[in-house]
Amino acid sequence: MKLYKELAEWWPLMSPHTEYEEEAGLYLEIIRRYHPGVRTAVEFGSGGGSNAYYFKQHFSMVLTDLSPDMLEVSRKLNPDCEHIKGDMRRLDLGLQFDLVFIHDAIMYLTVAADLLAVMHNAKKHLNDNGMLLIVTDQFKETFRPQTDHGGSDLGRKGMRYLEWTYDSDPDDHVTETEYVYVMRDEDGSVVREYDRTESGLFSMAEWEELLAEAGFKAHFERVEYTSIEGAYFAIAAIQE
Repeated sequence: MKLYKELAEWWPLMSPHTEYEEEAGLYLEIIRRYHPGVRTAVEFGSGGGSNAYYFKQHFSMVLTDLSPDMLEVSRKLNPDCEHIKGDMRRLDLGLQFDLVFIHDAIMYLTVAADLLAVMHNAKKHLNDNGMLLIVTDQFKETFRPQTDHGGSDLGRKGMRYLEWTYDSDPDDHVTETEYVYVMRDEDGSVVREYDRTESGLFSMAEWEELLAEAGFKAHFERVEYTSIEGAYFAIAAIQE
């Protein structure tokens, strides 16, 4: 996506970290319930580092992402965290952690074999009692087409976006999302961009089977945001 490359500087205006406080708190509650002793964590696909901004107040964080541009955005927000460029399917940090956290970056994997590779790699980066927490926005059981919009201003600079997610082929494991961005720079000039991405769509049973193959037991935890309607779930994966 352009948003993770040449347009990465606009991410904090599209999705400000202040909008993640409630979300991160809900994830922390799940983490504490399954593993109250978390002291160290790594995030695969950390993006702009918004969840890490709140997590790092409770345990140390190492942040990894495939996009160097997004890592640069995160460094500005989280200068006290180590940032490492890498693909979550195969990066090797040579370390083990109490927690591996994967937010919605996992959705960009549309093939089951890639999901399984991530799960195996997460297990390799966990201590014996460590846990994996995955937050994917959609399952086959919960998916529905939707339109969203948002954005924010910072001084004279501002951004607005329109997002449309749909499933053009219900028989595959892929959904499509179209984006329109309108960006106003500090000098008042306005630029418009179009973007799109594909996301994986798997059933809860498929997630459960893949996690079991990687050595985890999956626990689906309902997450209820005050500002979002619908059923959302996180997967607390405990090593077997």
